[in-house]
Amino acid sequence: MASPNLECRMYESKFPKAETVVMVQTTESSEMGTIVSLVEYNNINGLIFFTETDNRPPRRSISSLFKCRSLSSPAFKVEPFEPALVLRVNSEKGCIYLSKREVKEEDAKVCKKRYYKSMLVHFIMRNVAETLSIDLEDIYTTIGWPLYRKYGHAFNALKLIANDPNSILDSITKEVKEVGPDGEEVPKMVPAVTEEMKDVLVKKIRDFVDIMGAFHELLPMDPAAFSFKDLVWA
Repeated sequence: MASPNLECRMYESKFPKAETVVMVQTTESSEMGTIVSLVEYNNINGLIFFTETDNRPPRRSISSLFKCRSLSSPAFKVEPFEPALVLRVNSEKGCIYLSKREVKEEDAKVCKKRYYKSMLVHFIMRNVAETLSIDLEDIYTTIGWPLYRKYGHAFNALKLIANDPNSILDSITKEVKEVGPDGEEVPKMVPAVTEEMKDVLVKKIRDFVDIMGAFHELLPMDPAAFSFKDLVWA
C-alpha cells in the first residue's frame, strides 16, 4: 500500500492574492533578489527584488531564478519566517513577487497570528491524514477547507469541535449520485465526514490541547504577536 502524501498547502487557493501579507522563509539569494518559500502555500517559491542598491550583477531570466538549490545545500543559510506583502502573482508561470519593505507593522502582527493558527490546524490535519493513511489534501478537501469557508478560519471551528463535534462536522456535506426509480442518476447530499474521520479528528484535537496546556512555555512563538490564551479552548 502506497504511503499517503502528507504535503499540502494550508489554504484552498493555490496562490495568495495580491496585496495580502504572507509568511515567507528565505532560501536563496540570487542576482536579482531573494528567493523565498511561502510556507502557508506548501513552500512554493517567491521573489523579493533588491530595491536598496543599483549595483546589481548581470540579469538572468526570471524562470531560472525560481530553480532554487536544495535547502540542505551549505551555500546559504535558511532564515527565520518573516511576513512579506504579495505585490503580484503570475499563476500561469508560478511566479510570485513580494516585498518586505512595504509590510506595515499592524499587517505583520495579523499575518503572524493567522500563521500560528494555520500552523496548528495544519499540524492536526496532518496527524489525522497520517493516522488514517489518507492524502493530506483529501483531509483538507473534506474537513479543513470547508471549515475555513464557513468559520473564517478553521481554527475557530476546531475550538468548537473539541466540545461539540457532531453539530460542526455533521453540517459538512458532499454531493453523491444515486440511481432513482426511473434509472436516472439524481444528486443527493450526504455527510462528508465519516465516523472514523470524526473520531480521529476529535482525539487529535483533545490530545493537542493537553500538550499545549503542558508545554506552552516551550512553543517557538512571539508572545507579543500571539497570546497563549488565544490557543486554548478546553
